[in-house]
Amino acid sequence: MWVIPRVILNKILGHAQRSAPAECVGILSGNDRDITGWHPLKNSLDQNNRFLADPEQQIELFKTLRQQNRDVVAIYHSHPTSPPVPSELDIAQSEYPNALYLIVSLDTEGCIEINGYRINNGKAVEESLTIKE
Repeated sequence: MWVIPRVILNKILGHAQRSAPAECVGILSGNDRDITGWHPLKNSLDQNNRFLADPEQQIELFKTLRQQNRDVVAIYHSHPTSPPVPSELDIAQSEYPNALYLIVSLDTEGCIEINGYRINNGKAVEESLTIKE
């Protein structure tokens, strides 16, 4: 089970809403499954149904996390017009088998859905998420 602090979840949801109709992307840091940091990244693609984290921003973030002895715990992005399920492209481009992949869907009426997956060897397995106050 993965525990996500409500304050970080609210930041992810806000990022997704502000980025729409484009997808948002970001990283959650911490150690093991303990999420303590939120790092929104710029989506370098000018397309509504794909994302690419800004490479320079990502490199700088990874340097900072190494210096702070923190890990990439999760990678999140949004699906503004589709369910929170990894697409074939999401699965093909996953590079961190130990990370949780969070997908936020804005394609709902009056609520927002978020699901988490472990993606390894071309397979996505849904993980349990708990919100911590």
